Amino acid sequence: MTDCLVDTFQMALRHFDVLNPRFFLPPVCLRVESCDKLRALIERQRSEFILHVAAGTSERIEALWADAVRDEPFTAGIGVPFSVKPEQMAYNSLVWLFLHEFQHIELNHFDLLGDFQISETPNTPAFGIARRADRQLGPMLRLPAEMRAETPRCFELQADHDAADLLLEAYSTEGWEDLRCKITAISGMMMLIERADAKYNEASLTHPKAATRIFQLLGHVTEMPLIRAQLKAKQTGAKAVDPDDIPSADEIQAFGRAVTLPCFFDAVNLARVVEADTIRADLGDPADFFQDIATAKLAASDQLSQLKTSGAREWAKLVLINDRLKPFQAGQ
Repeated sequence: MTDCLVDTFQMALRHFDVLNPRFFLPPVCLRVESCDKLRALIERQRSEFILHVAAGTSERIEALWADAVRDEPFTAGIGVPFSVKPEQMAYNSLVWLFLHEFQHIELNHFDLLGDFQISETPNTPAFGIARRADRQLGPMLRLPAEMRAETPRCFELQADHDAADLLLEAYSTEGWEDLRCKITAISGMMMLIERADAKYNEASLTHPKAATRIFQLLGHVTEMPLIRAQLKAKQTGAKAVDPDDIPSADEIQAFGRAVTLPCFFDAVNLARVVEADTIRADLGDPADFFQDIATAKLAASDQLSQLKTSGAREWAKLVLINDRLKPFQAGQ
């Protein structure tokens, strides 16, 4: 298991460097801890970072996908069968987890939070490294209390988004099956983190719900065919996106049928596989889920009260706080 973690870590580093050449990632070392739990924590030590990962992390990820591919409703999908290899799904889940950790570094979350370490799973201080009490006076600690309590969750969503962007890469008319595999692998990793919280009978203090993270993820996926046109408009200073840069309506609808909608049902089936009834309930009805995404796209704060699903409502709460955080982050 140690070799698997080391090899995947090195692949994630290369992936990050190739797709994000504008940012120089400080030295990051992997330390595999002898523990059979699902645990991950990144720690800053002077000018370098140490990523602590329990040996059991890869075992739990592999077990999830071994169970999933044996589950007939999961592989049958909802009208779109899902033929996947468990080792590839496990690889994608673990790469995304590593990319997520690297994003905490790039986004400067350590200085902003005033923390020496950021944990992705509960009870990680059992590794015997820095605890959250070992804090500097980060600028976030000077925020109003109602913002300060939610800041770690906002930062998790930021790292989620940017890590997913790196793993999923740019939109293409090819490779939609592989894209579906990567999206569902990310959803599975998010569920494992939430399940780790539940097993310790403690509410997560620093992470959003898995359904909230999946809501943001699939919201990003629905936008993927439009991102290139949106970036071009921004770079050229245009007031609106050029319609000629947008894929055809038929192509966008085909993408939704082949990728976005199946990924929602993949997440629903995964929640059943991991026996996470709360995650399934938080995802909500598919019609409500995608209506919530449509509402969220409007970016109108006065309409966010109309959101129906639990994940969407938590996302809305955090995105409003995140907007208030941007001046603090820009000032760093």
